[in-house]
Amino acid sequence: MTTDGLNANRLGSEEWPLTGGAMVPKKSLKALRERSNVPGLLHLAAHLGTLLFTGCLIYLSLGTLWVIPATVLHGAIIVLLFAPLHECSHGTAFRSRWLNTAVGMFAAVVSMRPFLYFKYRHTAHHTYTQHERLDPDIVPFPSTLREYVLLILGASFWPKMVGTYWRGLTGRFTTVERSFIPQSDVSRVRREIVLTLALYLVVAAVSIALHSWAVVIYWLLPRFFGEPVLRAIRMAEHTGADESPDLLANTRTTLANPVFRTLYWNMPFHAEHHVASSVPFHALARLHKEMRPHLHCVANGYIEVHSQIIREIMVRRRFARQSSTGGSA
Repeated sequence: MTTDGLNANRLGSEEWPLTGGAMVPKKSLKALRERSNVPGLLHLAAHLGTLLFTGCLIYLSLGTLWVIPATVLHGAIIVLLFAPLHECSHGTAFRSRWLNTAVGMFAAVVSMRPFLYFKYRHTAHHTYTQHERLDPDIVPFPSTLREYVLLILGASFWPKMVGTYWRGLTGRFTTVERSFIPQSDVSRVRREIVLTLALYLVVAAVSIALHSWAVVIYWLLPRFFGEPVLRAIRMAEHTGADESPDLLANTRTTLANPVFRTLYWNMPFHAEHHVASSVPFHALARLHKEMRPHLHCVANGYIEVHSQIIREIMVRRRFARQSSTGGSA
């Protein structure tokens, strides 16, 4: 299984042969694939600096109602650590392997996602992108506004996250999980989860011993309240796009502002990333220029994406009601 865009025939699998890689010339990809530590370190510094700033906003707003928006903002920056976790799982955020591992594990601990488990699960997502049964990260199109709101709030995410840690702790991975975790690495994946949970327990024990609420105020609560931001972003990547093997149509690129692209490590260029996952995040804007004429699913911002999703939900609901009652438009 591979997602290397250098050879379109190697995309996906025999069961789900992904297409779209041929749109990018091999010569261009060779230059774009060059890795460097500098862009990753600069983005990491910007991200951590922003976290420090939003954390200070919480501190200054404690005891006032301003603490609510400060907490949500800080939480949004925390959940955007999903981006370096994602890039490091591909080994493209940095040139140095140890930096990819260290930063990836740091982001994983803070964002509450096991790094190795995510790496293997994400590989399956790239191999079977938008396959209704084999893509472990596919988000079925919400049939009602209630389902849409629940998806945004993370109603399905939190049980999955807790379940992942519990199965990792007990070693009782599901059949689906064992399909994407190599048998040779099951023990390593489990060990990482156990050590992560042990670390969380140590942090909790120290906080209790010191009678400190800092972890709750500056991490746990913001992490919880920031999740809907990430849910909305992740939905924009594939929800409402084609459920087909065509990467130019089954993945959406969202044109975002430079500040957001920096904090989200250029992940809004998502179709480009799926077509050529070996291209580092800092080169995706250049790749977008070459791919733009061929992309079928491009949005001018996240508000536009979710407006389209909501409109489609309403249209489908109206059509379903009319069909059930035999009415006409």
